[in-house]
Amino acid sequence: MNDIVRIGMIGAGHIAHAHVEAWRKEATLTAVASRRIESALSLAEQYDIPHVCGDANELLDRDDIDAVGIAMTHHLHHPIALAALAAGKSVFCEKPLALDGSQAREMCAAAKAGPLKTGVQSGIRLFPALRLLARLLREGRAGKIHTFDAHWSFDWARDPRFPLTWRFKRTEAGTGALGDLGVYMIDAARWLVGEIRQVNAELATYIPRRPVLTSDRHFGELRRQHREGILDIPKETGPVENDDVCHLLLRFENGARGSIRASRLHQEHSIRIDCERTSYRWQMTGDRRLTERSTEAEYKPVEMPEPPGDRTIVTSFLNNIRQDEDEPPTFRDGLAAQLVIDAAVESNDTGRWVDVEC
Repeated sequence: MNDIVRIGMIGAGHIAHAHVEAWRKEATLTAVASRRIESALSLAEQYDIPHVCGDANELLDRDDIDAVGIAMTHHLHHPIALAALAAGKSVFCEKPLALDGSQAREMCAAAKAGPLKTGVQSGIRLFPALRLLARLLREGRAGKIHTFDAHWSFDWARDPRFPLTWRFKRTEAGTGALGDLGVYMIDAARWLVGEIRQVNAELATYIPRRPVLTSDRHFGELRRQHREGILDIPKETGPVENDDVCHLLLRFENGARGSIRASRLHQEHSIRIDCERTSYRWQMTGDRRLTERSTEAEYKPVEMPEPPGDRTIVTSFLNNIRQDEDEPPTFRDGLAAQLVIDAAVESNDTGRWVDVEC
């Protein structure tokens, strides 16, 4: 295929900007679509995107688009991805892939039926230190992996006055912290350690009600207004329908054990892996270096063998299109993560360990 990949962006909100920043470095942005036409026009003007569409179907009808990026509310990932694949477009989708495993399976089946490529956003795989860690673990220098422990939390919802957006609604978002944040660590666990076969989980909602907005606004705009202290707080409140915090215990296929904590009320980003001969630790603060400890008293930085590459969230997806490959993360990885999420929800509901579907 021609190295020039023509992209149609579906969605023009907060997350779409991050996608567009990646696309413009590695592909050609042809069109953007949004039901909020003013948002699409603004994004097109900011990034010099030549065509603006009022909905996804209008964009999918264009014959000057090879692939689409989907950055919409979670419940729209499934129908838009299916429509895009049916229209002959490769698809890159924001995480989580779908609302549940059933939807994700259908998306994978639709992609498998043809020659099109798929990708799912998993920015955790971009960090040079973690790419180094993945290589070291594959090489086996540390011996058998014993435990994986990860925290992935952002405190954007700590203030109970932050309004009730779609992210707090099960019908639109699915799970809360689990599907929005924990999914990153589920993907990291599979990437670094191996397949997850059993889950024991607890999900908790600590802020059960939030102010109800009187007008429809982008999530990114709400966060900006909240940070700047200029957000009007309505008096009426409504129920939060999904989890603020999740805790997962994991059993891996290779015998390793693990834990994941994700929260939208707190702030922490770290991964620790303990092996037979070495322990590794990484934090998304400071210099983001990978550190290791064997018999030494202190953790020491692991030397990076080469300068980190200039990868973006769409690099693997575009390489797969250009070279007819299937480098992860694809829809198959999105499905695998969703099946862990489904098992975690069932575990929370039943209070027991749950097998992850294969």
